[in-house]
Amino acid sequence: MQVTSKDHVLKVVTMTRFHFVAGLPTAGARCLMALLAQNPRFCAASDSPAERVFNVLSAGRENQDHPLSGISSDTRSAVLRASLDAVHHARPIASVVFDNNIRWLSHVTTLAELFPLSRFVIMVRDPARIAAEMAQEAGVVTSPHALMSEHGVIGAPIQLVHDALSSPASKRLLLIDYDRLLTDPERVLDSLYAFVGEPHFTHDFRALPAREVPPQAITGHLARRVTTPSDTTSRRAQKADLPIWRRSSGSEATMLLPETG
Repeated sequence: MQVTSKDHVLKVVTMTRFHFVAGLPTAGARCLMALLAQNPRFCAASDSPAERVFNVLSAGRENQDHPLSGISSDTRSAVLRASLDAVHHARPIASVVFDNNIRWLSHVTTLAELFPLSRFVIMVRDPARIAAEMAQEAGVVTSPHALMSEHGVIGAPIQLVHDALSSPASKRLLLIDYDRLLTDPERVLDSLYAFVGEPHFTHDFRALPAREVPPQAITGHLARRVTTPSDTTSRRAQKADLPIWRRSSGSEATMLLPETG
């Protein structure tokens, strides 16, 4: 049933839960969204204009020349909340919205305040695999420093993931490693449903791609991760070689990482 009357608007806004999907590039967010879209209760959208609209409106908080700079904080918050409702206005009544955009990572703190019932799903992969694939697709050797720099394609979102994991909203974060989704999709989806408080739904996993095999070019790099440390120095070096989410032991986020051993 589509929203066709103004009489339904307030009720739909109240009933709708908005969840946000983000993560590293090529880390399986689209794959996850395709699975979620199988559930008729869910409105699962990638590449919607939601983040772009939200970002433009959010800029009014700091920019004195912005048209929204002269309104109260409560009104600005209401406008930001309404922007998500407006973008997804055609959703069925009582649906649950999952909006996927890598740039949601930069809005986690604000979104957590605006949408108290929201949850954040962050998809990650081994950064070395991402870098190897990017270099292979480009047909040239890509500088690891450029990719992992503060403004790099991989480095920038990794820093945002780190910030999210250490933020007050971390308990509302579900971090999923793409490898775990591919090898154990049923349990991953069960965990996701429990995390967002939705009833179980039976998904069809046949369209999932096969589990990835690490590119040969980074085998040695990965091998260092399974070397048994012989002293304190080597253990520290091994830990430093792990992705940031494997070093965030103090985070309250729920993490579904590849099983080892």
